[in-house]
Formats: sequence, C-alpha cells, structure tokens
Amino acid sequence: MEEHNIKSEIAEKYKDDILAFGLLEDEAIVYLSLLKRGSRGEVVGRIKNELELGRTTIYAIMERLSTKGWVIAEDISENPKRIKYIAKSPYSVFNEKIEEKEKELKSLEECSLYIGDNLEQVYQGAKKLTIDTIHPGAIKYLKPLVEKGWKIKSEVIEYSDSAGRLTLDYELKGHKGFPKDCGLIIFNFNRNIENDENLINEAIRVFKSKTEYEIRNDKIPGFEDVNLKDTRFHDYPGLDVFVKVKYKKKQWLVGKEVVLPIQNKIFLLFGNPENFQFLYDTIVHLEGFHHLV
Repeated sequence: MEEHNIKSEIAEKYKDDILAFGLLEDEAIVYLSLLKRGSRGEVVGRIKNELELGRTTIYAIMERLSTKGWVIAEDISENPKRIKYIAKSPYSVFNEKIEEKEKELKSLEECSLYIGDNLEQVYQGAKKLTIDTIHPGAIKYLKPLVEKGWKIKSEVIEYSDSAGRLTLDYELKGHKGFPKDCGLIIFNFNRNIENDENLINEAIRVFKSKTEYEIRNDKIPGFEDVNLKDTRFHDYPGLDVFVKVKYKKKQWLVGKEVVLPIQNKIFLLFGNPENFQFLYDTIVHLEGFHHLV
C-alpha cells in the first residue's frame, strides 16, 4: 500500500509537466508508473494492480507510448505470449522530443523565410510605398536610392521578441540593366553582433538557401541550373549568382549578394550587377564612420 501511495504521489507531482512533452493524461500516468520499475520493466498485469485502468486499456496505452518513443516492448515468452514494457530514460526521451521540436521550428523558420515575405506582400495589398510611408528605420538607407530614381516595390516588417530582432525587408527597383530588381534586408538587433561568427555564418547560409530557392522557383525561361560562387566585397562575405539557361552557352551572371555585419545590424544586399555596386556603396558609405575609427 505504501509503494502504491509513493507511485501515486510521483504521478500527481510530475504528470502535468510530462503532458507538456506531448503525452495524454492516461499515457503520462502509465509512463510514470512504469518509470518506477527502472530498466527492468514490468508486465501489464502488475501495473494494472496499482492503476484504476483495465488490462486492455493499459495494453492500448503501452502501444501508443511505444509508437511515440516513450517505452520499449520486449517479448519474454511466446506461449503464452507475454510482453514486458520498459520505460525509456526521461533524459533520452526529453532530448529526442526537444530535437524534434528544434527540427520542426527550423523547418517553419525556413518556410517563413522562403514564402513569408511573398505572402506578406499579398496581405499588404497594393499599398503605395514612398520614402514618407516606409518604416523610419529604413529611411536613412533608402532615401539616397530613391533620390537616384530607385523605386520601393515592397516592404515587409517583422519583429521577433525572442531573438531581439527587427527585420526590414525591401524589394527595390533600380534604374539600370535587365532585370532591374534589387533588395535590401536589414536585421536590427538589440545587441552588438559584429563579431558573432555563428550568427553571421547562419545569415550567410540562409541568404544562399533563400536565393537558390527563389531562382529555382522563379520560372526563368529556359532555366537549367543556378550556381552560387562565394566571393568577398572588400571585408565582407558575398556571392556571385550565375544562372545557366538553354540559349546561352556560358553561365549568366545575374546578380551579386553581400552580407554586411556592422555593429548591431546585419545588412543583406542583392541585385543585378549594374545596380548592385551603387546599393553596396550607399550602405557602406552611410555606415562607414564606424570603420574609420
């Protein structure tokens, strides 16, 4: 009776916490009861004696726990057929579930990155963007471009409280070359990130991945392949973007990209070769005072 009370106390104490990892209430109760047996496990008949659940119900719950990765089923006899269930270590289960959630989160973040800004533009509708209507944090950078005849085609604003980051994403139209599209993304952090190599490398990886995704899905006439070649623009990492199309014998340089980590901001710049240089020079000039110190 004393052992039963101890197990009931364990279930009562930890049940709600276990539910946060995706178990139903009856599954949490059965797992916590089985957990007390440690690595030796137990058969359903003995677990039934301490739980207010029928044998058939417990078998069904054990099957669900096994499918979800919380317990291991082990045959201990064939005739009559008997199965012993062993609870997996809480640490191993928790770590597996956390890794699964991290993968899901990364997948969602990449999906948001790839299509979120496009859908946001649909949501915003045909809103007219001028230097007077855009976010104040971008006016400094876009005003010199607009004064040279550039157009602001779209604006997407996103704030992540958990990352301490404001993102301003602009699709621009320059005045040279074909195509004339360019872009500027500003990640504005609440801390200095200039020497955060992990964050900068992740920005480069995501930038490359997004570029390849968009080009492959852009329905370019005669498109065959895309090739991203790492390069540098002075002190900053960047890419030369080449596209192979059927009617050209060589790869076609369609654009350039660069990642500029400066103080608390990361600037992502991209554009066709004719307009890119002006965009790059504008941002570097505006932030250049920092590197003259």
